[in-house]
Amino acid sequence: MGRILVLYHSNTDCTSDMAALVAQGARKIPGMVVRLRSCDEAVAEDVIWADGIACGTPTNLGGIAWRMKKWWDDFAAENWGKCDGKLCTVFSSQGGHGGGAEITCQAMSTVMMNFGFLSFGVSDYVSKIHTLHYGCVVAKRPRNDHDKAACDRLGLRLAEWVAYFVDGRKSLHPLLTTKADDAVREALAATAKAAGVPLAVPPPRAPVVLANPAHTVHVVVTKDVPEEAQDRWLEMAEVLAHHTWREAGCIKYAFIKSADSPTRFVIVEEWESEAHLLAHFATEHFITYVPQMDAISSTVGIDKCTDALTKRTRPGHNALVFTKACAFVHESIPAAAECLKRLIEETPGWSATISDESAMLETGAKKQFDVIVLVNNSGEIFEPSKGILAEHVAQGRGVLGVHAALACFLNGQDAVGGSHMQATTTVIRDIFGAHFLNHPLPQDGLLHFNHAAAIAAGVPLGASLPAKLLHHDEFFNFGNNPATESGVVVLATVNEATYDGGLLGAEHPIVWCRRLGPNKAPIFYSALGHFASSYDGTGPTAAHMEQVLRAGLSFVLTESNKSSEDVAA
Repeated sequence: MGRILVLYHSNTDCTSDMAALVAQGARKIPGMVVRLRSCDEAVAEDVIWADGIACGTPTNLGGIAWRMKKWWDDFAAENWGKCDGKLCTVFSSQGGHGGGAEITCQAMSTVMMNFGFLSFGVSDYVSKIHTLHYGCVVAKRPRNDHDKAACDRLGLRLAEWVAYFVDGRKSLHPLLTTKADDAVREALAATAKAAGVPLAVPPPRAPVVLANPAHTVHVVVTKDVPEEAQDRWLEMAEVLAHHTWREAGCIKYAFIKSADSPTRFVIVEEWESEAHLLAHFATEHFITYVPQMDAISSTVGIDKCTDALTKRTRPGHNALVFTKACAFVHESIPAAAECLKRLIEETPGWSATISDESAMLETGAKKQFDVIVLVNNSGEIFEPSKGILAEHVAQGRGVLGVHAALACFLNGQDAVGGSHMQATTTVIRDIFGAHFLNHPLPQDGLLHFNHAAAIAAGVPLGASLPAKLLHHDEFFNFGNNPATESGVVVLATVNEATYDGGLLGAEHPIVWCRRLGPNKAPIFYSALGHFASSYDGTGPTAAHMEQVLRAGLSFVLTESNKSSEDVAA
């Protein structure tokens, strides 16, 4: 999974608007983790963390803004020689067309190349006369369609190259994706113009799905090819490989010649799923060339394989992402569930099941999960007298709650959220240390992340998460202050002076964790995440919200492993 940093400086929000669009483009490749940071927010660790960087600066007097240059000057002192091989691209806003932004882009690229970054050009045209060969440039802020498209394309191209070179996802080469789409559009436009008919809309590209290492399929085929037939065999192999690389789901497709035998060849394949492999067998190029190649060679062996280390690292660990909502149903549930499933399955050896079946959390459940994640739930999500959460925690297994997880089992329903609610059972408070009371309308509030407390608690929030963050959300009030509960460590608060309707005081807990019971079950809760934009990468603070969830999952998954092993021992 690739990691991208969009780093920028902006005096008048023009470059920051560009940066947001660049980040938007980068997030179009599923699985890309994108950090959007200004020079004031970014730390050296952000650069070291990233596989690819898009660096944006205003054009000031025909050159790089002094704050951006100083940021890299300061970075060099402790980090020289640590960036070789990382990918980079650049962008700049200018006062008007011809204001020197392309010169600034070249100067910025020169700075990056000094650190060992690999810079690339972009040959695409986003309109008939607008391109971004040396980086993306706009006059003032990106207002029109071609300016916005150029910023978006820059981020997308960076993500495509990171996916191709870093993640090895060969099917995401730009010649097979964006540039192929551009060629289709140009051909359709030419045909429509010649025929004097309206331009047809090309069919949408099938969505790219992130490969799960636990589900990828590897195929190793060993062939014996007589020397007199090798030229013809390799000619067909070259054509077959050329077409196969362009197939959806193809991660690797390579022909390798043995160094020990003059007639032995090995074909090494990797596919995102079994379905993609089966689709490959039905393609015209496979049906045309493979039988001909088989006719002049012999098959020594065919092995279909899976990743041995991925399967071995933590065998059998699984998490339940529980989404049942019986009262108010958050529109963000699908996006939240998919985001959490993806983050869980990034951890080798872990799998995730999404379900809203009450039986999964009741006595007699067919499957026991190592971690339970409650996501934006409401109403009586299971029969309390049959619930297994208490037993789950007693065994040292973890529970993670997101936003409305603390708003189930209430004595009423209020879609607006102003009414004070009472809990109908203590199960939620017993685990998390608090239960929902009410909430004001969604609004901006200033979050404070307590990094010292997080480090002490073993929750890796990461230095890239700023100490203060303005965030738009639905800020819950709770029937009690969780900070006063035994073992609760508050990791983030929201300043009630920055929004209306808070009832817990200036240091209003919003994210916390604890280790519960004799087996120290890891418990993590984030009250953030009312909107889908916090999970699908479209919100301005989505990267930060994902970082919070990633930190919580790291704590819960890791500590659940330790607790389970201690119990077993």
